[in-house]
Amino acid sequence: MPPDPGLARLLDGLQPAELALRDWVRTRLNASIVRDIAALDHGMRVEEYQDGIEDLLVARRLPEKLPWNPGEVLELSSFTNPDAAARREHVARLFSCLMLVRGGDTVYPAGALAGLVDSALALGPDATAPALRFVAWCRRHEPGGWRDEPEARPLLTLGLLLLYTAAPGHDPAVEAGLREACAGEVRAATPAGQEPSASFKAAAGGERRRTWRALFARYLTGQEPAGASVATLRAWLKLDDPPLS
Repeated sequence: MPPDPGLARLLDGLQPAELALRDWVRTRLNASIVRDIAALDHGMRVEEYQDGIEDLLVARRLPEKLPWNPGEVLELSSFTNPDAAARREHVARLFSCLMLVRGGDTVYPAGALAGLVDSALALGPDATAPALRFVAWCRRHEPGGWRDEPEARPLLTLGLLLLYTAAPGHDPAVEAGLREACAGEVRAATPAGQEPSASFKAAAGGERRRTWRALFARYLTGQEPAGASVATLRAWLKLDDPPLS
């Protein structure tokens, strides 16, 4: 389902681009990192996986459906949990997750998106800017499994919010617009009489729920915007209410 007109206008300002993040990350994905990813399938077919990864680095378009080679090792790479300072590992996971977000054959595309956002934030503004443009493109076009998972769409918008607010000099009005759009999508995805957290659980799967909660809690730290949208997102992610002042 295309984004509503208000969100569509915000997306226009974010300059959506399918290849923005791939083109950024390929200049940091050296041969050693490629080989490490290629070896994740118990060291089997390393050369084949390596060739598959290198094909993705120069492709004119990203695949609509990621082939088994190198999809198998990219999925394994996406499950890693690098330390905050482990830049090499974050580059590897960022590349793997962006491919799965775009064309992964997965029930929970939001899990790969959580890894993408987490690694982009760990790598800093140089990474978050192209990541924002890529996720904006995904929100507009809903590739891969996103179109078939309406409960997952709010997580694409939440990813945009988290990446946008990490940028220096971001516009509070755009931030508020993304936050309101995400909350509106949560309400739309929550059937009458159902707790909002049930739709989050269905969308995020088991692998990355904790990551999404940690990312949003980090966003709220030190600023906690007031309003119904934050209350909606807290209930959706099943975060504790803030302490009374």
